[in-house]
Amino acid sequence: MTRCRLFAASALLAVSSLASAELTPEQAERAVETRQSVLHLMGWNIGPLGAMARGRMDFDVDRVQTNAGRLVALANMLPDAFAPDTRANEVSTEALDVIWEQPEAFAAKIQATIDASNRLVEAAAGGDENAMREAIGGLGSTCGSCHDDFRADD
Repeated sequence: MTRCRLFAASALLAVSSLASAELTPEQAERAVETRQSVLHLMGWNIGPLGAMARGRMDFDVDRVQTNAGRLVALANMLPDAFAPDTRANEVSTEALDVIWEQPEAFAAKIQATIDASNRLVEAAAGGDENAMREAIGGLGSTCGSCHDDFRADD
């Protein structure tokens, strides 16, 4: 396991173990940094795919396949990344309190993202550009839907 992966796994394990405990300010800050890192990496991987799907960038099947695999891994990190309830701490975050007030609804949005990521991997494996474009759009919609309900406006 590479150092980056080992560090990421350790950070997620440390943060997820704090889910039910009251967080110190430092732990809350680390939890927010961890989840923002996961989301930043998701954006970094879906951005080029959205550009390809909209015709703003040349379509690159290899890149779709690579980024789709990354997105599945990152989407599966979301439950652990959001497990720590940071509401009681003064941290800079766009995460709305409703995440922890309506955990079933939030979990459903995360599952929709995981499912959409898996559909993108399947479409990418098939190599059909139209299927990949559709799957990219589906993933983008699930991301946007979650942002609409659980993230403060920029």
